[in-house]
Amino acid sequence: MLEVDLHAHSHFSLCGNHSVLEMLQRAGDNGMLGLAITDHGPALNGRLNSTFFDRLHDPIPGIRLLKGVEANILDKKANTDFPGKFLPFCDIVLAGIHEQCLSGVAEREYTDLLIKTMNVNPYVDIITHPDNYGQYIDYQKLAAAARDRGVALELNNSKTALKRLPAERTRALITACKETGCRMVVCSDAHAVNEVGDDRAVAPLLQQAEFPEELLITAHAQSVFDFIRERRVSKLQAQR
Repeated sequence: MLEVDLHAHSHFSLCGNHSVLEMLQRAGDNGMLGLAITDHGPALNGRLNSTFFDRLHDPIPGIRLLKGVEANILDKKANTDFPGKFLPFCDIVLAGIHEQCLSGVAEREYTDLLIKTMNVNPYVDIITHPDNYGQYIDYQKLAAAARDRGVALELNNSKTALKRLPAERTRALITACKETGCRMVVCSDAHAVNEVGDDRAVAPLLQQAEFPEELLITAHAQSVFDFIRERRVSKLQAQR
């Protein structure tokens, strides 16, 4: 079980099943210390709203509400659908490829597109499920670029648990991060309360790879909160 989960969806994402309060309550019941609600950007019909970002503050005692967005990469220029007006309120910003939102880009171009996304969007803290993007991703190149920019790559528990991608791709991602010194985050990508904080599908893969704890941001709550503080500098720069 994760102490802090940085990727979860509420019913403000059309694919989410439960409310923000229900997700937070389950996180608290699980003994967690923090949960990021990172609903989809508007290109994937995410219903992001100002009331959540600027008026809701830790409504469940004992569990820290982290606010974020899972933004969609839209085109070859690495534009995203992240609504900039919410940036001052965001603790964490995720970005990834959801192919129904992306046009005019071939799978062979995905590695360079993800790197460009980090370059032109300094508010992006985490690249989501990079092992879900087909057979052409150069994990070594991507991991080295993320390392140099202070961005983390995600190890997505749901994709592995639901067997939506080959295990060898996930192992290749872990190996690339280990060899390049790129930091990773384990996230549940929860879409329902029973998935909040779950890392059981990917934890054995990290153990088998002998992945260094110092490169695993989500190993402890404190390292997650330290990462959020560190990355806040990038968000401040993005606002200028």
